[in-house]
Amino acid sequence: MTSIIRNVSFDCADPYVLAIFWSEVIGHPIAAGCAPGDHEVAIEPPGGPRLYFQAVPEPKQVKNRVHVCLQSPDLGRDAEVDRLLAAGATLFADHRTPDGAGWVILADPAGNEFCLTRAESERHD
Repeated sequence: MTSIIRNVSFDCADPYVLAIFWSEVIGHPIAAGCAPGDHEVAIEPPGGPRLYFQAVPEPKQVKNRVHVCLQSPDLGRDAEVDRLLAAGATLFADHRTPDGAGWVILADPAGNEFCLTRAESERHD
């Protein structure tokens, strides 16, 4: 038997606020029963994995060693970057290649890094 991924967990100061951001990013609502001020909040997209946000007292201090990689199914890379920035992400690094491909590293409102790759329709490999 093997393990399954139960959660992708995010340590943060305010789980509900961070869950609002990620809910907008992936287009799935915060789980029923979660409320502002909760120390644990989840988003449970069909097919998983669940995104789990937990309150911790210390601020983020170093680069994440594990992170989420996103890809838009319908928007191009640059349009999706614009959408994520409008939702509250910050640009960390743009690794655009000469042919316009590459990926972008963004940070969520709690400073957790995540990547965005180009859309499938933009891939030529």
